[in-house]
Amino acid sequence: MITVSNAAFEEMTKTIEELEVLTGKANLNAQETRRHSFLLAKLSALKAGASPSQLREHERETLLKQAGLSRMPEQPRTRMAEDIQQEYRDFLSGKSVRTGRVPSDQEVRANEAGTQALSYTEKTVGGAFVPTGFWDRFSAVLKQADDVFQPWASNYLETETGSTCPLPIVDDTSNSSSLVSETTQSTEADVANFAQQQLNAWTFRSGYVALSLELIQDSAFPLGPVIDSLMAQRHARGVGAKLIGGTGIDQPTGLLTAVAASGVSPVIANGSSSNDGSANTGSNSIGTQDLNKAFFGINAMYRRGAIWYMSDSTLSSIAGLLDKVGHPLVNIVTGVDFVTDAVKDFYFLMGHRVAICPSMPSLGSATSPIVFGNPQYFVFRSVPSSAYLRMFKEAGNGTIEFILKGLVAVESFFRADSNALIANSQQSPFSWIQCHS
Repeated sequence: MITVSNAAFEEMTKTIEELEVLTGKANLNAQETRRHSFLLAKLSALKAGASPSQLREHERETLLKQAGLSRMPEQPRTRMAEDIQQEYRDFLSGKSVRTGRVPSDQEVRANEAGTQALSYTEKTVGGAFVPTGFWDRFSAVLKQADDVFQPWASNYLETETGSTCPLPIVDDTSNSSSLVSETTQSTEADVANFAQQQLNAWTFRSGYVALSLELIQDSAFPLGPVIDSLMAQRHARGVGAKLIGGTGIDQPTGLLTAVAASGVSPVIANGSSSNDGSANTGSNSIGTQDLNKAFFGINAMYRRGAIWYMSDSTLSSIAGLLDKVGHPLVNIVTGVDFVTDAVKDFYFLMGHRVAICPSMPSLGSATSPIVFGNPQYFVFRSVPSSAYLRMFKEAGNGTIEFILKGLVAVESFFRADSNALIANSQQSPFSWIQCHS
């Protein structure tokens, strides 16, 4: 398989090799002495985190300044380094790029199972591609698109492979320690509920993104970040929907499915008429009394750290309600998102954070628009090594011949699973609200 390796490491290796040659000389002339000093400074900059493209830009600017020439026009701004951008274009053009870390053959077979009829570029030519920093950029877009991917909204688990992963399910809320006197023998207390939950790693494919050869070769905009973001947004919609509503049959067990299947009784909504005096009912609205029932429907131990899961439209409806003293039910706090360094709004309901999940049902007859629970008991598993790009020149037994139309297509893969760890429906870490029919 082909991918990019750490460009800074390769640059450091070249710098050290040149330093060794110069150091091995008995006497250095003036030019070699200056070069030796420059290489030492360059090595220090690389160790401090400077990218090779930044160093090349500095060298270019220094030479232009010494020659009395004007500065070069600035390149389009992007978070992806120039050398990675170029390798992205080389990969899409079918050129060979540097080998480096790639998913294991086991992960590739799991991702591409059932696609043997597809024709794609050979691995040795550039079929698989993992751009440097791909997973970090990929994860950042997922978190912006759906709060279910945020680390505070689930018990996030990363594994090296997609092999079956067992997790313990424990409910010991009925047991407590006891006061004993000296020399008193302890009594045995069994854990009330002790089981395990198996997590798989279901494969999601982004679908093809077809690119013209002209676009790949001639486009002035940063093509790599655009593809990264496009792939991540597709997975955010596809994976996010299954993390919330997946049936658990050949797909992740979504949060709503797990809570309902555990036997936890829903809070049947009465509606917002007691808040706003309207004719709204529990089939099209949620009121304070419904939220109170859901809030106190879980054990106080689980309630500490619990969050609300709902869609943006449901949050909008609740944000328009007031309590008995005229205060809004939803508090909005503006702060900095440390994922993107951007200023954004954070939402709190009854003092607990709200996760905005687009795949949560909207308010409506017989829907389940709100879940309240402790995210430590909702496990989201992902396999970072499964996230890579694949280039196709034709697909579907030749029915779509991209290359004959001057196109190549890329597709990305993502493996994930989820489930809620609920050992006892009477002491569940989750409660949920259901609109009546």
